[in-house]
Amino acid sequence: MIERRAWLALAAVCALGGVIQLPWAPSRFGGVFLLALAVGCAGEWLVLRLQKRYKACRMLSVAGRVLFGLFVASFVAIQGVIALGMRADPAAAQADYLLVLGARVNPDGQPSAALAARLDTAYDFMQAHPDVIAILCGGQGDNEPRPEAEAMYEYLTDKGMDGSRLMLEDESSNTIQNIANARTLIGEGHRTAVVTSDYHLARARMLMERGGLDACGIPAPTPYPGQWISVRCREYCSILGLMLTGRWS
Repeated sequence: MIERRAWLALAAVCALGGVIQLPWAPSRFGGVFLLALAVGCAGEWLVLRLQKRYKACRMLSVAGRVLFGLFVASFVAIQGVIALGMRADPAAAQADYLLVLGARVNPDGQPSAALAARLDTAYDFMQAHPDVIAILCGGQGDNEPRPEAEAMYEYLTDKGMDGSRLMLEDESSNTIQNIANARTLIGEGHRTAVVTSDYHLARARMLMERGGLDACGIPAPTPYPGQWISVRCREYCSILGLMLTGRWS
């Protein structure tokens, strides 16, 4: 009885958190993630309630506990990886090229808050290091009015950045393509660093290294506290996917 109540309470908490996050686009992934957890917890409550009546439910209840335990362990471990990866690398100061990874562009064509935070971080770094060249990475998503790299270029030049210090990579749709296309633009023998959101930096470093570039990172802050859960749930899924497919090293 106590265990069933615990599962039901957990389902209710996850469902409430998911419903709260769904309406706001930047946190919508977290809402879906929490609602999926709510469904799983409610399912465990149901099979526990029926386990005395059906043998299959007893087996499912055990499987549910195991799967949930694996989820919790992997989630905590990957959050640790994310947290450890949020540090800045002093070696970034030696970079010749700075990869600025794209993020969502708003319907009015302006950078989202997350993208603006990355661009502000890149701008400050470029002001402090006048010889570095920035590669603005990001194509046009289905829900975006223009390529991310184009919006990034306009944002930085409006702040006063010299356009000759900016290169556009506007064909990619994910981080792996960002890095591959940027490497083609850079060529060989140059030092590189990457600017991206703090929660994304661990994965970006790993992909930079796999792409043959220096894995120096410069973290941009997550703009809204309300995004904290959503972005870390998304990053958990992305890193877990890389691990399960053998692309995380």
